[in-house]
Amino acid sequence: MAENIDFFQRIKEFFQLQRFWLNKYLNLILVSIILGVLSGFLMVGFFYLLMLFEWGFSFLPFFISPIIAGGLTSFIVKVSKCDRVMGTGAAEFVEDVHILKKVQPNVPTKSFERLKNLIGKTLATSWTFGSGVICGLEGPGLLIGGNLGYLFYKSERFDVERELATFTGASACTGVILRSPIGGSLFCAELPYNNHIKYRSLIPSILASTIAYFIYAAFFGLDPFLQLHESINVVNLNYTYFIILTVLFGIFSGLFVLLFMGLLRGFTNKLSGFFRDKLGLWILPFFGTILYSIFLFLVIPYIGTEFEKILIRPDSDYLTQFTNQINVPIAWYFLLFLIFLFLIALFLSIGTLNSAGIILPLILLGSLLGGFFGIIFYPEHVELFVILGIASVLGAAINNPITAIVIVIEMTWFPILFIPVGISTILAYIFSGPSSMIATQEYIYEKAKISTP
Repeated sequence: MAENIDFFQRIKEFFQLQRFWLNKYLNLILVSIILGVLSGFLMVGFFYLLMLFEWGFSFLPFFISPIIAGGLTSFIVKVSKCDRVMGTGAAEFVEDVHILKKVQPNVPTKSFERLKNLIGKTLATSWTFGSGVICGLEGPGLLIGGNLGYLFYKSERFDVERELATFTGASACTGVILRSPIGGSLFCAELPYNNHIKYRSLIPSILASTIAYFIYAAFFGLDPFLQLHESINVVNLNYTYFIILTVLFGIFSGLFVLLFMGLLRGFTNKLSGFFRDKLGLWILPFFGTILYSIFLFLVIPYIGTEFEKILIRPDSDYLTQFTNQINVPIAWYFLLFLIFLFLIALFLSIGTLNSAGIILPLILLGSLLGGFFGIIFYPEHVELFVILGIASVLGAAINNPITAIVIVIEMTWFPILFIPVGISTILAYIFSGPSSMIATQEYIYEKAKISTP
């Protein structure tokens, strides 16, 4: 008799556990669907806003538009006291993830303050991109989606954790911007940490990101971010030679990123410290765009119309065009010259705290670096090294190698490169050292202790 009671008790506990589990995930799925739909339409509106500013600035000379954009950014920071408008947006998202855990966080928690920063960031990035300054778009995506998720949490109408809601909303918007639902979800889950991935957020994030991406595709089409899947031919590829070069390129790109990050971080810190003490940090974006405009005025006449867009409003369409152009014989020293010019442009945009995301600039830098390496060592398949360069630079610079591998495969629709992209990216990540372009990233596990003999 006692055994029968024990058996029925276990059956009852099993169904109670199953009910709890289903209720938990059904609620999470509901939140994911709602966030995905809202994020999808918000991103459609954001892309139309980008088109509006791009159209408006097209009537002005290319070297005047950046000054206006930088002036507007500085103005909105000064008048509205929205310091978080400056910078990439990725660092602010990471800061939110970590600091909002505290009892009294020193970041905006009131809905009005967060909405003010959100609108300011969206407008600032839109006119920065529209003016022609090198600019990634994931910053507003992270903040729009992250804040949307946070508002869901604050409403208390849905039984959802703050972190899960924030990650899910941010992933939905980022997946649309990168046209990579899985990669966008991994990006948000891996970005806040140096040595960890927020695995718990992946299921709702991927669901919301996929829904948002299909809503975006209904307006703008279902195309890969980098449209090379039909033009790449690997029939005559020497795989042994290619893998050897892949290893060498991973090491080379990691060391390059290590040097690049050190210089950019030092430049930004010195400049920010000077303006904060002497003139006010709010004026730095305006100062940066003045220098950017002078830079464009001096160099654009000498690089040719087919390459000028690498410095003036580069986007995913130009990235595809550039990769196809690079198949035509180009001198390696000209590509080296373009890399040098692009680095200067990055220092004058991201380095001066303009509202510019980092993902697209890193993708472009990786494509240039990969093209340079490929032209020297394997000119028959330069486009393959462009893809390797994108993943390697992206994974090394933001300490997100898994994300970079998945994003590049997903945005190119070319899975055959999964293994070489993985090798190159992991080696680049190792050789670039533990630092990251996102200074607010945290270690979840204890750092390895360095012992000296």
